[in-house]
Amino acid sequence: MKRLAILALAGAALFAAIPARAQHAQDTVRISQQEPVGTLDAYLDVRPEIFFLRDAVFDTLVTYDYAKRIFVPLLATSWTHVDDTTLEFKLRHDVTWHDGKPFTAADVVYTVDYLIDPKVRLRTKSDYEWIAGATAVDPYTVRIKEKRPTPADLALLATQLQIYPEHVHGPLKDKVDFGHHPIGTGPYRAVQVDPAKGVILEKRKSYPQGSYAKPAGTIGRIQVVGIPDAGARVASLLAGNLDLVRDIPANQSAALEASGQFAVTLGDTFGVYYIMMDAAGRSGLKPLTDRRVREAILRSIKPDDLKRIIAGKWAGQVSDPKGLCDPSQIGCKLSVTPPSYDPATAKKLMAEAGYPTGFTVNLTAFSYLSGKIAEVISGELRAINVNAKVQQMTFAAYRAQQIAGKQQILIGAWGGGAVPDVDHTLEFLFSPGARDYHHDKRFFDLVQASEHELDQAKREKETGEVFDLATSLDYLVPLTRYPVLWVHSKDLTLSGFDTHPMAPWGLSYDMLSWAKK
Repeated sequence: MKRLAILALAGAALFAAIPARAQHAQDTVRISQQEPVGTLDAYLDVRPEIFFLRDAVFDTLVTYDYAKRIFVPLLATSWTHVDDTTLEFKLRHDVTWHDGKPFTAADVVYTVDYLIDPKVRLRTKSDYEWIAGATAVDPYTVRIKEKRPTPADLALLATQLQIYPEHVHGPLKDKVDFGHHPIGTGPYRAVQVDPAKGVILEKRKSYPQGSYAKPAGTIGRIQVVGIPDAGARVASLLAGNLDLVRDIPANQSAALEASGQFAVTLGDTFGVYYIMMDAAGRSGLKPLTDRRVREAILRSIKPDDLKRIIAGKWAGQVSDPKGLCDPSQIGCKLSVTPPSYDPATAKKLMAEAGYPTGFTVNLTAFSYLSGKIAEVISGELRAINVNAKVQQMTFAAYRAQQIAGKQQILIGAWGGGAVPDVDHTLEFLFSPGARDYHHDKRFFDLVQASEHELDQAKREKETGEVFDLATSLDYLVPLTRYPVLWVHSKDLTLSGFDTHPMAPWGLSYDMLSWAKK
């Protein structure tokens, strides 16, 4: 506890600009994240932390209910597929922008035109390449034209198309300025966006488009500040300058809870850590091209050991992943389960494959926790005489290794692409290119067929075969969930993780509320 006391003094000095002590009485929640935020324009900054703030400030045409697997009205009251490539939306008449101006179909058309403009360069440009254009039928009716039948159209619109105000964004010569002073229609308006001072959101008095799927806020004011150092985040929490912190290691989270000052909540989101093996032999390591060897590796891994590394004393709250997709997603159908822990069978398989004395392999990881998971797996593989060397890399080095075809075993993480459809998962994990370490044409054929199949039953059969094939080949398999530990003041409650399995950054504004006294 001595170290915690020292950190508290440091935090009090470093963050004196943030109002001290719990802010329940002021109806303010103060949150830290690793990196400072200088914009709320998620089209220009695609970090998950930005998405958390984006979803509070901006709205989409529709939203998604993960429990019921249905789309719910938001800015649009209804929608119809006029034909296989045309979506028509009827819009609400009572929505206003944060500056009081009315929202109309012109704003939707403007946003779509901006995103598909070839001159506009965005990292996420591929999220909109399926859109041919948009037209306003009248002030409250808009049609979006697709280049081809796109079964994931509503899912993409519900998560990737935040509507911007034409009257504010349009006249800006430098579009970067918009993210510094954003105007949206969401339940919160941004009153400050400053990388040094942080972001401040204030709840709107009226949010008529709100529903159970995207409700009005419960907290009056949300402050978010970037604090890169984990020790400094703990210090600020102890000094009473923060109410909610994530990315604190499990052992430190347990110590903070034991102090009696704080609570810890585990957010068991959809995100998964996975293992991908070089089944194609791109790296030149022959043993991994034998499915028996890959199965032996999987049967040597204890999922409970991985959970303890990630969640510590809360490991029992971490659910087992059902697959590389989640049943709440459209198109997620899983029939094949990964091999279970069975060291005896693992040794037998290694002998059958001709490797009773094992071999040497590299485990690539590019994040702190994936590196820790790789270290545990490295130790467990000794039981089958596999000498696994952990390569902890930066993201840039990992990508260079991947492109060069030198990855042997990758310990990665995937959050579903924050889309309530398997579209992004299939694109990210199974498209041709640098990530292809299987060289199995069946994956490409199935993914391509599913991309334009409007018959949901047929599409689900195709997408399901992709996931089942990856598992049955012991090629790309989930290891454990990717939960988030949140340390927070006791008067703050976090809930709704089951209804927000893909909440960006693991949190949504409506998951925050004050504890009842």
